[in-house]
Amino acid sequence: MRLPKRERERGVFEVLAPLAGLHVVPGSILQPDPPDIVCEVVGHGSLAVELVALDAPETRSRLDNMLTTEEAWGRALATWPADNQARLLAETADVFFSIGFGNQAGLRDRTKALRALQDFLLHNPGHSSVVPLSAIGRPPGINSATIHRGHVTHGPRFSHFSAGRWLPPQVSKVEQKLRPSRYKSDIPLELFAYAIHDEPDLGLDSLEQLQKAIVELLPGSAFRRAHVFDFGLRRHLYSHPA
Repeated sequence: MRLPKRERERGVFEVLAPLAGLHVVPGSILQPDPPDIVCEVVGHGSLAVELVALDAPETRSRLDNMLTTEEAWGRALATWPADNQARLLAETADVFFSIGFGNQAGLRDRTKALRALQDFLLHNPGHSSVVPLSAIGRPPGINSATIHRGHVTHGPRFSHFSAGRWLPPQVSKVEQKLRPSRYKSDIPLELFAYAIHDEPDLGLDSLEQLQKAIVELLPGSAFRRAHVFDFGLRRHLYSHPA
């Protein structure tokens, strides 16, 4: 399930700050927006942090869509009368779904597909194996569906892996943040640039391009330092000034 923006940003900052060697005073984090984060750092005093995600839009869209699957199941379930909802909850209590969705299948397509799957289960209770797409009307966005039983409790659970190619970090996102007069802050301001899925240093010169933009633009910006992180692998890759 997708987290609200403020909760997501706080979670990202709480992971990244220690990687940069910053020890945040417990209970001191505020989220005025802008900047994204204001906190107290042990031995340094007040600090403001602006976050910027480096993942390519295609990657973010693909994975955001993937994370809507559980929400889509709940939305589809809510369309049924109460007695059918109870039957479906009992029917899927031990079910693990392996579902292949197209990367561009968003919440609406996933909700329609999962409602069709729920309808199939109401008419075929106890089914355990591949679900023929013809049996659920071939709804758009779904490529395959298999029902496994007895492997989980408090189901249903979902496997909805989303595959995609690596894409280079979005240097333009950093350049936008470092524009002169973009931000004003009465306390020291730092930039945390991070990628969750597209590793910033995976491709040739990809990290170097980020470093070049930071070195060139940081002096004219409101930021005193900029950091680059690989959030997915929990790595601090670069800081300027060092």
